[in-house]
Amino acid sequence: MGEGLVERLRREPDLDLTVTWLPFELHPDTPQEGVSLLQKLGHLSAPQLEMMMAELRQRAAGLGLPFNPPPTLFNTRRALQLAEFGRDRGRLDHLHRPLFQAYFVDGANLSDEGVLRRVAEAAGLDADAGLAAVREGRYARRLADAAAEADRYGVRAVPTFIINDRYKVVGAQPYEKLREILRTVAREG
Repeated sequence: MGEGLVERLRREPDLDLTVTWLPFELHPDTPQEGVSLLQKLGHLSAPQLEMMMAELRQRAAGLGLPFNPPPTLFNTRRALQLAEFGRDRGRLDHLHRPLFQAYFVDGANLSDEGVLRRVAEAAGLDADAGLAAVREGRYARRLADAAAEADRYGVRAVPTFIINDRYKVVGAQPYEKLREILRTVAREG
């Protein structure tokens, strides 16, 4: 959903945004085959989880994004490595939407090679080369470095926006709130 917010904010004439997306594993200990979202978020009851999802669906709809996440949380490490492969080829922005679609709309396992192949192809990448990079763990060091940077900023949720290395905005904030925060920061210089 962060991407949807950023896409819309980029169209604001008074905001001059430079965006750098960084990989972040929210739940790195999640097995590749996944785990029940309710189990992973054990502090929430089923009704609380459904209320949270309903709110996220509403926010996504406001950004023109479909949102129907599966009841299973999957490990994203392989998808993040594929994204780094795409970054090196200037295609990272083309990967966001297919990755979002795969998980949050289709409920696909982002650790599955077939899913990653389809995402890579949708982004115009050489899927064989991308999957080889993922299998080899070619971007594992970069993910570790990004995790260390996230830790320095105290990132514990996605999306998290770090603005001018001074401000941190956590969560899929309502569009108007995030826009006003950015305008305030811009006025401060």
